[in-house]
Amino acid sequence: MFRLETRLFSGVGSTNELINEFTRRGFTKVLVLIDKAVSDNSEYWLQIRETLTSNFQVQITEIELHGEPTYDFLDSVVSEIRELQGVDVLIGIGGGSILDIAKAVAVLITNPGCAIEYRGFDKVLKAGVPCVCIPTTAGTGSEVTINAVFTDSAEMKKLGINGNYMAATYAVLDAKFTESCPFDVALSSGLDALVHTLESFSAKQSTPITRMLSLDAFRLIYNSLETALNNPEDEESRQQLLLGSYFAGAALFNSGSGISGALSYPIGVHFRVPHGFAGGITLPSIIKFNIERGWFGYSQLLDAVEFNPNMSSAAKSALFHSRIIELYTQIKAPSTFDRWKITLGDLDSLNDNCKGLQAAFDQNPVSFSATSDVPIILKQHIGNQKVGVN
Repeated sequence: MFRLETRLFSGVGSTNELINEFTRRGFTKVLVLIDKAVSDNSEYWLQIRETLTSNFQVQITEIELHGEPTYDFLDSVVSEIRELQGVDVLIGIGGGSILDIAKAVAVLITNPGCAIEYRGFDKVLKAGVPCVCIPTTAGTGSEVTINAVFTDSAEMKKLGINGNYMAATYAVLDAKFTESCPFDVALSSGLDALVHTLESFSAKQSTPITRMLSLDAFRLIYNSLETALNNPEDEESRQQLLLGSYFAGAALFNSGSGISGALSYPIGVHFRVPHGFAGGITLPSIIKFNIERGWFGYSQLLDAVEFNPNMSSAAKSALFHSRIIELYTQIKAPSTFDRWKITLGDLDSLNDNCKGLQAAFDQNPVSFSATSDVPIILKQHIGNQKVGVN
């Protein structure tokens, strides 16, 4: 089974297409949830705001996040929104956390109770108001997934509100909205997209359809990430990166994730490492781990960007690992968690927090143990100051 419920508008300036779509649907009352950083810094938002307010009744709520969102924070947003009358459509504008909040608010408007009551899968029983997700970063894929991730402050665990009715009605991929994205945020998001792409391709539950999306996602991301980061005025590269992220997200929630994605949850919660870095830092080591244990599926990913017909699958996979290391060096991706002050002394507690992730680790194409293999991987990224992974 393959699931995709979101209608896509894609292209530079494509946000303007919402005007005709809203008019066609008879929407008059529009609620916008926007990252305050975007609202304060994006000239393009000023143009879109003027267009929206000229055509509809618009309520704008700016959201200021410090770290990743919790269920308590979500409840504080929902309490304000539920007081509004007759919201026809909700627009979320921001990075993945803002889009997750927007998708959750859309369903919590029509479903009673506290947000944490819906933690888990398929707990939402009634459709929410139509929701539009407009990413201002390229990486999380939240605009296309059926997941919205939040942290339980009491248990210090991430899970989220997932499944039924959690897909955005519309996604808008418009490179003009990524113009104001800071380098570090763009880098973290790009690594997140790369994790989604590789893990959705290698997951045991992947299918021909998800692998097709993963391959195209990798081609788009690999060929655009360095340019999009280092030459942010290049709209074509940023647009390709957005589309690659979208494909990766669509593949991921249909195939399942893997080791790096799973590790990012406890690392992010307990050490406040941004999600993309929390997963992306360990990715090269996981690639190497899989190759050393005989999985050479990375050869197909290499062929998507660099065709070498006379090489064996094993040689192609080794070259693929080298190409990822080269990319990390080009984009100045961190290879250790030193910036977030994770030390070898933290390993025991971190290992303990990973023991409940074995189901996700089992998606990996070769055996990976929460007990024995997690410490081996994490030790490679603690206490070693360098860029790139040898």
